Amino acid sequence: MLNVTRWTPWTELAGLHRDLDAMFGRVFGETGARSSVDPFVPTADVRRDGDRWMLSMALPGVSPDDVDIEVTGRTLRVRGERRAQTRKGESKTEPILSEISYGRFEREFTLPEEIDAQHVEATYRHGMLDLVLPLSEAARPRRIEIKAADDARQLQAA
Repeated sequence: MLNVTRWTPWTELAGLHRDLDAMFGRVFGETGARSSVDPFVPTADVRRDGDRWMLSMALPGVSPDDVDIEVTGRTLRVRGERRAQTRKGESKTEPILSEISYGRFEREFTLPEEIDAQHVEATYRHGMLDLVLPLSEAARPRRIEIKAADDARQLQAA
């Protein structure tokens, strides 16, 4: 069974940093903008359907041009970046409140079977990246036929 744990070691440290900033801000009366320090880690859903694996990854606000997908053997790696967008004619402004995480991300999945990298299909629609990952020919189960020996040969061998 595939075990995927979505944990980044810096999340707890970032939370502590945010809490300390808020505490010092209350003590010294500071107000103003605070940007998000949580890393952007897109959520994923991995399923198996017969001779293929399927992965869906939530990438809202990420351009498909900013996503890179690699398959090596049993390992799938998805990298990319969510960038803060500015509208045409708008200067870069300082946010008052920002709860959206931006930045680079990388997710890696190790599947129990080897994937046929030549036939992987990727679709991006409404902020969702959908991948269809077929098993390699060597990883697919094969049915072995048993040939019946002639009864005469079986008796002579005995």
